[in-house]
Amino acid sequence: MVKVVCTFNLQEWKEEVVEVLSQTGKVSSVRACGPLEGDIAGQVNTLYLLYYVTEKQGNYTGYTRVSGHHDMREGTFIIEETGVFDEEVVRSSVRVVPGSGTGDFKGILGTGSFASSHGSSVESRFELEFAERVETMGTKM
Repeated sequence: MVKVVCTFNLQEWKEEVVEVLSQTGKVSSVRACGPLEGDIAGQVNTLYLLYYVTEKQGNYTGYTRVSGHHDMREGTFIIEETGVFDEEVVRSSVRVVPGSGTGDFKGILGTGSFASSHGSSVESRFELEFAERVETMGTKM
């Protein structure tokens, strides 16, 4: 396993209410995107489903497509994320969706987490396992 630290810098957050459930409860969908920096550099595109228990507290789940590079590897993979939020912090557990890797990320596995105050950047920590790459006469296979 390789320990990886990345920072997602939020450029866009588009939230739409899907359904109002009570005076304070609701379900919203979010599309978010922005650059990723650190041990994996590239771009992320995310789709979240948020359940607000109150105006500032709730749970969420979502999927993030990571497109980028790590060392000599380049490709994409999908992260599944579940978490909770309140008025001060967001806490999340993430895992790489098995079979979602493309390019040099084909076969990638792993988990991670983060805890962050609300803002425009989030630092995440992952433990990732990369599939072995076989090189034949200068060509990756």
